[in-house]
Formats: sequence, C-alpha cells, structure tokens
Amino acid sequence: MPSWNKDELPVPCTDPDRLKRDLDEFGYCLVAEALSPTQVAAIRARLEEQVAAERALSVNHGNEAHTDATNSWVSMLINKGEVFREVAVNPKTLALVEHILGPEFLLSATDAHIVRPGGSPMGLHVDQWWLPREAPAGERRQVGIATRKNIAVGSPDPVEGPIWRPAVCNVIYMISDFTEANGGTRIVPKSHRSGHQPDGTVPHPYPSVAAEGPAGTALVFEGRMWHAAGLNVSNGARIGMPTYYCGPQFRQLSNFTFGTRREVLRAASPELLKLLGFRIFSTYGSVDESGAEMVNFEKEPLGELRLADSMR
Repeated sequence: MPSWNKDELPVPCTDPDRLKRDLDEFGYCLVAEALSPTQVAAIRARLEEQVAAERALSVNHGNEAHTDATNSWVSMLINKGEVFREVAVNPKTLALVEHILGPEFLLSATDAHIVRPGGSPMGLHVDQWWLPREAPAGERRQVGIATRKNIAVGSPDPVEGPIWRPAVCNVIYMISDFTEANGGTRIVPKSHRSGHQPDGTVPHPYPSVAAEGPAGTALVFEGRMWHAAGLNVSNGARIGMPTYYCGPQFRQLSNFTFGTRREVLRAASPELLKLLGFRIFSTYGSVDESGAEMVNFEKEPLGELRLADSMR
C-alpha cells in the first residue's frame, strides 16, 4: 500500500512556506505561475523552431535515460535562446533549489523533453543514481563502477535512520499543460525518504501519480525522488523543460565550461556564470591563477615555460 493519501498530495500554489513543506514531506512541490504566459509562449515558439531546424539537420534527439524515436530531447538550451537563459536564474524556483541544496549549487543541465502520442513509457528512476550509498567502515565499495544499471533497488516506503542526502534538484517547467492523459511526469510521493532506488521495469511495479498543472507551472523535486515521464495517450504533445541543479562539488550533466557558446558567455551575468561552473568553489574548478575567484575564459592558460620566457 502507498505511504501517502492522494487527497493530501501537493497542488500548484505560490505560498513559499507551503512549497517548502511539500518538498520536505513529499519530495516534490508544484509552483503555480512559475513562468508568465508571455514566457511560456516565447519558450514554446523558440522550441518549435529549434526542434524543426535540428531535425532538418539530423541532430540526435536521444537521451541515455530514455531512448525513444518518437519523443524528442533538445539539449544545451543555454545556447539556444535568451528565453532559456532567463529561466535558469528564475528566482521563483531558485529559492526552492536552495532549500534542497543549500546556498551553493550549479546548473547541471537545461533541456527540453517533448513527449508525443505513440512514444514508449519511461522506467522509474532517480536523478542522483550515481551517488555512493553509505557503507560500513572497511567495506570495499568503489565509486567508479556506477552505471545507470548498476544500482541497488528496494521499496519506496520511507525508512528511519540515515540515508543518502539530496545532491541534485530538478525543476521541470510545464511549457504545455501537464495531465494524466498527455504523460505528465509520474511521481512516487515520499520515495525520497526510502534510501532506495526503483526497479526500472515497465509497467511500473509501484503506485505513482501524475504531476498535473497548467502551462507555466513548475514541478520541483529533489534528486532522491522516484519519477518518470508518463505515457502520452492524448492527441497532442506534452512539452517540459527540465532544468537541473547539483551541489557545487559534483560533476554537471552538461559540460557548460566547454560547450557554452562564447557569445553567450560574454553576455552572461555573474549569477549565470556562477551557475554554469565558472566560479571557483573552495579550490574546485580552479585554474593556474592564484587567488582567482572566477575562470577567465578569454585568458590563455599558462603552458610549458622556460626561465627565458620570464625575461622577455
């Protein structure tokens, strides 16, 4: 039996305290009016144009977590329009990301997922599948052998005692309405307190609910939450924009420091540059420049030197 009552589950709202309580208790919350109608319209138009152009150029729209020929992924949105860069620093949702991760965090990825009728269902999973679990002292457990398939599964029911901490936070912006019928993201409430990962078989072996809301709503959930894209049995596409954050000491899903276009970086605010990983955090991400707080991507790094070079 589920450890939750469907009538008590989160609904879209704007109350910051209620949103944080929902995150703590259920592992997710629904932020009403996270995007304005103008933003939603601009994002949708930009996505439709980008998808059409990428398809014409035979750009691969796959994703390792969910390979499907019908549905589409559009990655590295940071390069593909100012409307997406605005969303990455949205204060309405960053306050909730901070509630999960603390004051220091990075943007890990910002993508779009278009779920169409006739696509395949996605297996339940967690976003921080790679985080090593606690182990007894002396037990040999190597962190470098982690894969999406090499996981320890268990029950979604909450447990007492220590479990792994949340290391990532996902914000899925609803660019179209999310409903049960069109494949709104499936959530297993309270599974963030189980200390386990789910069996990813389809159909799902555990009860779940669809995150539903009108376009402009944001679904925010922490990295231990069991979830999956739903199956679209409607007549239209369901468009979501997963915007994913991680702790500052973890590797980002997207390689922003290499893959972000230079014109985007030159125009980026200090806040966005920090989220992309250009700020040095407690020596992590450091470069060969003593005392630097921010990576200067325009400056050529030091190379092989000889004493004569310093005398020129």
